[in-house]
Amino acid sequence: MLARVSSVGTALAEKLGAQPFFLAITAVTAAASLLSPPHLSAIRWNVLAILFSQMLVCAAFEECRLLSCAAEATLRRFHSPRRRALVLVLVTGAMSMLVTNDIALLTMVPLTMGIARITGEDPYIPIILETVSANLMSALTPFGNPQNLYLYSFYKISPESFFSTMLPFGALGILLLVAATLILSKGTVRQSVVPNIKLQNRWLLWGAFAAFLCNLLAVLRILDVRISLTATAALFLVLSPRLFRRVDFTLLATFVLFFLFSDSITSIPAAGRLLSALLHSERQVLLFSAAASQVISNVPAAVLLSGFTTHAQALLYGVSAGGLGTLVASLASLISYRLYASQYPARRYLRLFFILNFLFLIILLIALLALIPTET
Repeated sequence: MLARVSSVGTALAEKLGAQPFFLAITAVTAAASLLSPPHLSAIRWNVLAILFSQMLVCAAFEECRLLSCAAEATLRRFHSPRRRALVLVLVTGAMSMLVTNDIALLTMVPLTMGIARITGEDPYIPIILETVSANLMSALTPFGNPQNLYLYSFYKISPESFFSTMLPFGALGILLLVAATLILSKGTVRQSVVPNIKLQNRWLLWGAFAAFLCNLLAVLRILDVRISLTATAALFLVLSPRLFRRVDFTLLATFVLFFLFSDSITSIPAAGRLLSALLHSERQVLLFSAAASQVISNVPAAVLLSGFTTHAQALLYGVSAGGLGTLVASLASLISYRLYASQYPARRYLRLFFILNFLFLIILLIALLALIPTET
């Protein structure tokens, strides 16, 4: 059955690609606004501010050649393909907990492709595993992905409650990742000429670390988001203004559309009654949010469904697991696919992507259903 889903998904993804997804979001938002005009107050500016700041930080790290140095160090230390893949997968997951899954993949996938160019290998297996790692392990922190940032803010969840809720999910996800990486990663040890790469512009590097610390404090509600954004923007305006051209404004605009679309839908009485009926219990919230994520992505699913349920834990679980599955279930998955497909044939990548993602999704949903008590 998984193989059949994989073949269908592969064909659809190759035809649709990533860009039509963003165009579809724009069209759907415009249509919904005709039925019920959205309010600008629905836009979560704090979420956008943190994402914008983190994009600048990532661009600064790349400018300083921090990623290239990391690739060199990885190649020099880990010669075995299996060990190297395991390190890349776990580092991607750890990074996603700090700088969001999108930014982690924008960082690690080019690094992995750079290693592949040196070794002459096709990096589709480690990139798929890195994508799964980013989607799973980013769920462990409030700032790990956009939907967490939103739900953490919307439900006013305390840090202690958030971490205790997501720990079982993360522990199972890491076990599955390690097992899959050890099974799938194989190959022969190749002696490659590793270039000697040096860090550049250390002032910018220290500035990027300072900006990252400001963003971290803002997410933890220790520092006002406006102060963090102002400090980050001023810092990079002084140190390297050209970094602002490398911010993915299309991605930020997409999140704006998510917020407006959800506001329009929640204002339509018939849609509100239907969603309220579908989200009556915690288990319904878990399964429906995971299913909705497969079609509209987990970020808009979180934004849309949060207006119709008070079951924050079930919704967190649902959209976290729901990031696995189809290619559009998570924007992070689209990012990896676009980067990989720009240089390699996509069919083999997509086949393994669908098989592995749906397998992980099924296992996680079964485990999460066991964590949520049956309502009497």
